[in-house]
Amino acid sequence: MPSTTLAYRATIGLIWALALWHSWICRGLFIDGSAFLMNIVRYSSFFVFYLPRVYAMVAAQLPVMAGITLGVTDLHQLGQLLSLGLFALPTILYSLALMRARHDAVVLAIVITAIAVVFMTTSFFIVGEYNTAYGLTILIAVRLVTARRLTFADGLALLAAAAFSIRVYEVFIYLGPLLGAMTLWQIRRFKPRPIVPVLLHLGAVACFVAAAVVAVDSVLHPWSAEHLDETYVMALSFWQNLQFDLVFIPVATVAVWALVRPEQLRTVRPYLWAAVWVVLLALSPLLAFTDTQLRPLARSHYVARTVCGLIIAAMVAFLWCYTARKLDQWRVRLALQDGGARRRVLVFACLILLAMVPSDIFLSLSWQSYLTSFRQTVTSHTGVVAFEDTPMAQWPEVLLVENWTLPLQGLILRSKRGDGIVAPPRTYTGWTPFPPDDPPHLGRFVWRD
Repeated sequence: MPSTTLAYRATIGLIWALALWHSWICRGLFIDGSAFLMNIVRYSSFFVFYLPRVYAMVAAQLPVMAGITLGVTDLHQLGQLLSLGLFALPTILYSLALMRARHDAVVLAIVITAIAVVFMTTSFFIVGEYNTAYGLTILIAVRLVTARRLTFADGLALLAAAAFSIRVYEVFIYLGPLLGAMTLWQIRRFKPRPIVPVLLHLGAVACFVAAAVVAVDSVLHPWSAEHLDETYVMALSFWQNLQFDLVFIPVATVAVWALVRPEQLRTVRPYLWAAVWVVLLALSPLLAFTDTQLRPLARSHYVARTVCGLIIAAMVAFLWCYTARKLDQWRVRLALQDGGARRRVLVFACLILLAMVPSDIFLSLSWQSYLTSFRQTVTSHTGVVAFEDTPMAQWPEVLLVENWTLPLQGLILRSKRGDGIVAPPRTYTGWTPFPPDDPPHLGRFVWRD
């Protein structure tokens, strides 16, 4: 049975090891990430195209902008720096939440579960600002429920996090009010109420309200109405993410069991039912040998992002109920006061996180192979290269292809201006960032191995 200290330290070590590896193999260039890097190097400035998310965008691009400022011209290194910024931002937020939760096994288990169910099932599309939004929400909620009194330090940290949340992602349309209500509850539940900490907490409430207002405005006046409609439609397709399915089912099993028969959390029975799905999750990369799309898929991470916001909200609500004094007789809370039940919950959270690792490694290795094949294709050709004539059109590399990004990725992977540019498939009639036969000149920036 792991102690809370071992669990939080091991989890932090794991998520940082993965973040650094993902940065090293340039996983941040997946889909929109390649467009981000092209625009950053082309104009030598932050790529900010959507003001409701500007804080998350700028924060994630700090490492790559630092590299450009210091004179780095290797697109390979800049791709690694962009990936580092994209992965480090949510990883820092989850790490701070883990550190804050380390003294309570149940709260710590919720944070670890959020990493497994939400972050690791949607973060292949790491350029999505929702990764930061969900990590920030968990951090704020954990700081609120683990506080013992109103302090200046907690108030200042809360205000800073709340101010940052104003322009991160549209999910604060409902997460903002939820966190604001929790903050008001925080003020009400503690005595004494020093004036400065109270003012800082009230300032945080105002920021959460502002975040909700910005989110509402971004929905009413979206950057792209077509993209917003697509998001609504795609929200119902979360089940297409196999990783999400296989980790959500066991977590939901234990959660429902806890609500219906909380006293059985003191036994192993709920976890035995969930264990089958945990094993299937750990073995899911083996599905790749069946040569079908029933396997962990990188592109499926995008479709689960919306439902994960609701899961984060449910986790925050549970943390609130778990620590509310008026619910001290709640059956679930009483059951979790048992030392054995608390340990089992924590062990379960750690196991589902570990079960996510094989599929994450599988997808990362697939991306590394895809990028290597793409690079070899670009440097061994000149002019426009037909997609159908490249290894990326073959199985399984084709599973990582997003048609409109093919010219972008080819442009970034070139060693010199005359190297090839891969055109989208002949059947593709959608938007492309530039004509494949007339790519933009990136000046001194080239990819070097």
